[in-house]
Amino acid sequence: MEDRLSHRGRILEDMSTPGPSVPTRPAADHANAAIRAFVAGRTSWSAADLAELDRLRTEWRRALREEITRAA
Repeated sequence: MEDRLSHRGRILEDMSTPGPSVPTRPAADHANAAIRAFVAGRTSWSAADLAELDRLRTEWRRALREEITRAA
């Protein structure tokens, strides 16, 4: 099969060639989901809980920065 296909005068790459791997869900979405799951239903917070929330938020902010940098 040819590597390129013509469609209405345009050259298209063969669709059977695998492209770059793209995560189905960005890391920031995963981190956000982890935060939401962690805080769901909580009514009180221990020092350990707050430390874990801070860790999760730090991971979320890092993931957002990476996604913004990658998009720029």
